[in-house]
Amino acid sequence: MSSLFSRFRLSALAVLFLGFAFASCASRGPAVDSASTAAVSAPSPAVRPASGEAADPRLFEWTGDPDYRSPRHAEIRASSLANQAKNLSQKWQEDSVFYHIWVKSFNDYDGDGVGDFRGITAKLDYIKNDVGADAIWLSPIFDCAGKGGAPGYNMHGYDTVDYYEVNEYFGNMDHLEELLREAHSRGMKVVFDYVPNHTSSAHPWFLLSSRRDPEKQDWYLWSREKLNWAPMGNSATWHRNMDRDEWYYGAFWSGMPDLNYRNREVREEMKNVVRFWLNKGFDGVRIDAVRYLAEEADESGRVSLAGLVDTEPTHDFFAELQEEVVSRYAELGHPKFMIGEAWINNNPSRLQRYFGANGDAEFDALFDFDFSNAVAMGVRFRNTGIFRYGADIPDEAAARASYGVFLSNHDNLSSRPGTIFKTDRELRLASSLGLLFPGIPFLYYGNEIGQKDEPGLGGQDVRLRFPFDWSSAQAQIADSASLLALHRRLIALRNAHPALRKGQRILLPGVTSAETGETLPQTGAWALVRGSDILICAVNLSVSEIPAVRIDLEPLFTQTGLSPAAIKAMSPEFPETAAALSPRGTIAEFKNLGAQDFQLYSMQTE
Repeated sequence: MSSLFSRFRLSALAVLFLGFAFASCASRGPAVDSASTAAVSAPSPAVRPASGEAADPRLFEWTGDPDYRSPRHAEIRASSLANQAKNLSQKWQEDSVFYHIWVKSFNDYDGDGVGDFRGITAKLDYIKNDVGADAIWLSPIFDCAGKGGAPGYNMHGYDTVDYYEVNEYFGNMDHLEELLREAHSRGMKVVFDYVPNHTSSAHPWFLLSSRRDPEKQDWYLWSREKLNWAPMGNSATWHRNMDRDEWYYGAFWSGMPDLNYRNREVREEMKNVVRFWLNKGFDGVRIDAVRYLAEEADESGRVSLAGLVDTEPTHDFFAELQEEVVSRYAELGHPKFMIGEAWINNNPSRLQRYFGANGDAEFDALFDFDFSNAVAMGVRFRNTGIFRYGADIPDEAAARASYGVFLSNHDNLSSRPGTIFKTDRELRLASSLGLLFPGIPFLYYGNEIGQKDEPGLGGQDVRLRFPFDWSSAQAQIADSASLLALHRRLIALRNAHPALRKGQRILLPGVTSAETGETLPQTGAWALVRGSDILICAVNLSVSEIPAVRIDLEPLFTQTGLSPAAIKAMSPEFPETAAALSPRGTIAEFKNLGAQDFQLYSMQTE
């Protein structure tokens, strides 16, 4: 999620699974320190709005029945691990390319003007064969409050009304299970979008909480007076509820109140939601707005910005979710995948914390929100920082980090690549760079055909979520020179080369003109190494073609221990028409490096 509207997004085998799945629902939340305990035990003072204000003690009590059992317990059991994918590796996501679908706008099967599950099922062969992707991320599919069929209506789906029911506009549960079966039959995986931070204000849980129902009264964050919390710079986060005559916390909007993760019942129910859908056959989960999950008071009982974002209780919950739910499926032969939307710009160390600490694993992967900007700056403005991108991550962090890279998505503050990049060369180079870096590519529907933002609509979110242009896609399928064909060829290269998917990236300095010996300031090169699979990529950001480029491969040999004498040849992978080369010592030459283009070579070793 991003801006105001985009943040809205804010059998025997079954018995075996359930034996550990539900027996494991013990709390491991952080202990409350002595200062906090004292604050909780004290009489509730009036809360005064102020910067770093004192919190209402009720906000930070550990509440909920330790023996809580979900009202949907029987349904979670009945899902019985249905529709599970076959023969997946433990880290299958590292070999995948994801196709991100905004369900409402992808393909309308029943003709009501809204995309649906059966529409996606009908286009699985397009995604698998014409694009080349083998995994799908579905935008929110749960029943939500803000629903509407018009193309210009922002049915974002991040305002959940029922975590156990699908959005009726998209079809029914049978249609969804059909989609999962058909995807798995093609060797494809599917992940769902999960919003645990908040619900809709129309969710039955919130309605009960607002009426002080004993079973739900502490499922949300309530205060006797309006507080001044501003996790995203917007201080309008506490909202009046007339039924309860109190204020509730909704970090993104009054229509999406935050759940209280100090409540044990909330934590267990939100884990059960994930169990339910993974049992149905989903291969993983994308988790929305992970930074804002659980709030925390400091030793004085006050809440500062540090207590609203990236808190230890937040990390504790995701460690619980990974340990007690997601990781358990691998023990049954069905490894699942958990990726988080931790929108942290220009702070890799803080982002990496979401991979876990002190032996507690959290997310399997995180979205890299800085990558798209680095590509845009490199391609549009010839900023060579793109060449060093990710090079400063410490080795120990890089070893456990797995990042989802993308050029745009459903709520990026930027636009689609088809709008950002002004020429065909720019668009093709940017699209290529999205597939030439190690990581897990996430390709937003329509970007493979160069679809642009839809003009004339009121909100950026809606412009980014407009219906897919199937006429353009059909035209590009038959065109070997199309942008779609470029994506398909590069994804095929990723499938053929482990180094492209998860190789070590080694920067190569000293990019010079083979004709003049001069340094070429708008070029860069790197090696990608995975075992015996070695690739050399050279990129030209400038608007001028370079007849010949000379590259010093010394860092490759230094960091791998490979001898230059072991290199027999370098064969072109892209474009295939380039000449095969034999490097001389540590130097290699590339011919005809086009304007705003790249070349990719593979090394053959003895």
